[in-house]
Amino acid sequence: MYLLTIFWTLICAAVIIGYPIYLIKKSSTVLRDHKQSCASKTQNTVELLSFDIREQLPNWSFSIDVPQITEEVLNKNSILFYLESDNSCLKLPLSNSSVGYTAKVYKNVGKVYVTFKSLKDGVTNFYVPTWHLKKLKILIIRSKDIRINGNWETKLNKSVMQNNLAKAGININDYEDMLGYFSNIASIDFKGHFVAKMPHKKKSFSRATKYFNHPELYHSA
Repeated sequence: MYLLTIFWTLICAAVIIGYPIYLIKKSSTVLRDHKQSCASKTQNTVELLSFDIREQLPNWSFSIDVPQITEEVLNKNSILFYLESDNSCLKLPLSNSSVGYTAKVYKNVGKVYVTFKSLKDGVTNFYVPTWHLKKLKILIIRSKDIRINGNWETKLNKSVMQNNLAKAGININDYEDMLGYFSNIASIDFKGHFVAKMPHKKKSFSRATKYFNHPELYHSA
């Protein structure tokens, strides 16, 4: 009986001493994980810009000045483009069979240029009506994390990252789905909503000619 009492006393002492130590270690682990998560989100940033394009429609093209697209961004970061149409956002480049056009996007330092062609032949200019499109939304992905800064512009095959997104049920063609995905692993930096003014007529032709010479921005579906 005496030995049992000693044994029970030792067990109680171990619990009294050990449990607080366990709680301290667990709190330290949770705090460390939280700090790492915050640091990761701080290092990973997705810049969000929104442009009202209705002043440039109806038209077969429009151009927008985007100073956030610097030479460094072009060389090091991926950029996603979405056209807001009615109640959805359409990812560029796209083929819209319901309206009958294809849309392609070109980019350069400080500039984005979008063209519309007839879906029938891919050559004839298609004049998009004002009621159809409202905004162009741009996501500039500033990160070295393969989860968000992979090959978004692959032409023939999906990148490993895009395949992983598909397996996770993330639809890269769905703007809200992608924004929700980014918000979990990156800091969303909303740069603001702007109105894309119609460029001066005397400069529109030279600009259009210039940006046709730059490579297209392809996204695999």
